This record gives sequence, structure tokens and C-alpha cells, in this order.
Amino acid sequence: MSVNIRELLKEYDLEIDDLRWYLSMQMAERLLTYREDPRLLTELIWRGTLGDELYDMEERFLRESQEQMDRGVLDETRVREQLNQALRARRLRRR
Repeated sequence: MSVNIRELLKEYDLEIDDLRWYLSMQMAERLLTYREDPRLLTELIWRGTLGDELYDMEERFLRESQEQMDRGVLDETRVREQLNQALRARRLRRR
């Protein structure tokens, strides 16, 4: 039986807002890579892909992570690494 990701959030004392911040940081890092080819970023925005990715990104992350854990594609260790990164992001945000 796989671990429940929402229970892990509680264990790490993380809230949805913390997860949203962490995912936003990841997205910002990804978007900054488009400096080399701004046309690709323009297409992401123009097609609505970026908006789709941002809409409910934290809920989608939780749902997809849980589904992957249930299928055995994602292991608990990797999820814990991500949650530790979210904790670090929260600490940086609160400075």
C-alpha cells in the first residue's frame, strides 16, 4: 500500500500555499530558461499552455503524484525529497 501524499504534507507541516510557492519557484526557473529562445515562451503563452499549467498546479501535483505512487512509478523517497525542497523554499520565502 502506498503512502498518502496528503498525509506526508501534514507530516512535513506543509500547507497547500507552501506547495504552490515551491511549484511556482520551479516554474519560474523553467521559464527563465526561455531567455535563449523567447519565441518558445511566447508560444506557451499564446497557446494557453502556460495558463493551463498554472491553473490548480498544486492540486494537480498532489493528484498526479498520488496516482504515480499508487502505480509504483514514483517512490516515497522521491516525494520526500520534493517535500524537503518545498520546506527549503518556504524558509527562503519567509526570510
